[in-house]
Amino acid sequence: MNYFDEILYLSRRLLKYESVYGHGGIDQGAVFGHTILNCHKEVLDYCRNLGLKTYLDPEGMYAYAETHEGEDYIAILTHLDVVASGDLCHWDYPPFEASLVDDKLIARGAADDKVPAAIGVLAIKRLMDEGVKLKYPIRIIFGGDEETGFRCIKKYKQVHKPPKYTLVMDGTFPFSYSEKHLLNYELHTSQQIKIEGGVGYNSVMDHVTWYNGDLHIEERGQSAHASRPTQGENALIKLAYMNQEHHDFFKLVNRLVGPDGSHKLSFLEDEKLFNETSLCLGKVKDGVLYTDLRVPPEMDLEAFKISFENLVKTYGIKPVLTDSLRGTITCKESKFAKTVLMAYQEVTGDLTSMPFKTGSATYGRSFDENCLSFGPRMPYHITNTHKANEFVPFDLIKNAFELYVHTLKMIEEGL
Repeated sequence: MNYFDEILYLSRRLLKYESVYGHGGIDQGAVFGHTILNCHKEVLDYCRNLGLKTYLDPEGMYAYAETHEGEDYIAILTHLDVVASGDLCHWDYPPFEASLVDDKLIARGAADDKVPAAIGVLAIKRLMDEGVKLKYPIRIIFGGDEETGFRCIKKYKQVHKPPKYTLVMDGTFPFSYSEKHLLNYELHTSQQIKIEGGVGYNSVMDHVTWYNGDLHIEERGQSAHASRPTQGENALIKLAYMNQEHHDFFKLVNRLVGPDGSHKLSFLEDEKLFNETSLCLGKVKDGVLYTDLRVPPEMDLEAFKISFENLVKTYGIKPVLTDSLRGTITCKESKFAKTVLMAYQEVTGDLTSMPFKTGSATYGRSFDENCLSFGPRMPYHITNTHKANEFVPFDLIKNAFELYVHTLKMIEEGL
């Protein structure tokens, strides 16, 4: 079997689905949408043909495929839901047709997280083909709402025994051991304004339209991941900065963020906490701002909530908390973490890169012990995650595949 070709083949099967929350309609058997459900069915069909045992949650929240059953098992965590494509004017290729261009695969969800899912499936197949004795069953879990609330993994934890060891294929090598708190707020400004833009909390707004009487004033920006808002260009912030004298709503926007997208949370006096906290304006609908905040896990989450809510109330804004994920700090000195780092070093020869903290919100926070966000990107990879023209270069696929195969072998043999 040519594993690289199979990864591309499976990836393209998955990338054709516009697996955005709610797409295709929602019902009891597809609580996140039928397109996400159909994507789950697609990957399970492929896995069954490889000889893996499969399971689909009755509500379509998650699915998994595994080598065999066992008391303790290794989990690979991925997700098949994606953020919306955003403004199609920014795309050079159709976001849900998986274009192969110049040694890279371009599509929404390529980097986050469908190609990594395909890499994980074929890494398991490689171990099976090589006859590696599996001390622990390997189960690859496909989530359905990682981008919109983590309800899939919450239900998984209610139904199934937690894994002994977990690798999350949704980050950067060598691995992240700590993730920030995540908060989503609706900020109700009480301002009377007709304005609309953005697609969700966790992406920088790349388009906005202000309906000012007979005038329709549009502004465009550049999307970016909510954990790194200054890497994008927020369309609302641009519009507000240029029109702050024309409407009080824009004055409020400018009190929250600067022209470069950096926050103005004055209660964060500690320089480290200030610099490591981010605020993203992801969506606007009339007088309501939909915001995403990432806060260092060292800070008390409840204290931050109180301080943030008190601040915005002084601006006449009513804060409504819609989601909250507590940050995590996993032991990077455990035998499991040391084994994973050793596997990375043996394959790459890189003895300099060390485990790190991240502002991303991945399944790396799903389990309290032995759960690490491990690749598939190298530190030098650019993938346009949550941006237009999201892509995965072929060298990322090849590197990650070899790393996962070797790491899974080391876990099976050494732990």
